[in-house]
Amino acid sequence: MASNSKDDASSSAIQPAPETVPSAEISLFNNVPWPVRPSPGINYNFVAIMYIAGSSLAILFYTLEKVILAPLLEKQDSNDENSLVGSNESIHVGGNDDTEEGGDQWKEFAKGMEGMYFIFVPFIPCLLWSLIVRYYWLKETTVSHEKKDN
Repeated sequence: MASNSKDDASSSAIQPAPETVPSAEISLFNNVPWPVRPSPGINYNFVAIMYIAGSSLAILFYTLEKVILAPLLEKQDSNDENSLVGSNESIHVGGNDDTEEGGDQWKEFAKGMEGMYFIFVPFIPCLLWSLIVRYYWLKETTVSHEKKDN
């Protein structure tokens, strides 16, 4: 009999304590659909600002590639076609035609920046999602503050 009481005491010591989450936080977002349900304790203003920064980089890199660097990329494509035609000719290594103005460096930069905006494009749908979640978060937090004031 003594061993049974000892087992009961040890089993109660092993059981995890129940989580203590205020019931106000649980019921706060129950009427919001789960994909856009805000989690308690997260500042969605900060989340939206970070997604705005990432989306801005996507737009900046897209504009840089398609508007500013497009002429350099087109010139490079035409030079690639010319080099294929004259591939048996000798290569002029020390030419001063574009290197004095830094044209080769700009063409290399333009080639390196090509497609850079693809890295930041996923921020755009995430921005839309975070703005929806932020809307529900602000709506519920203002309601809960009004309840506390009354």
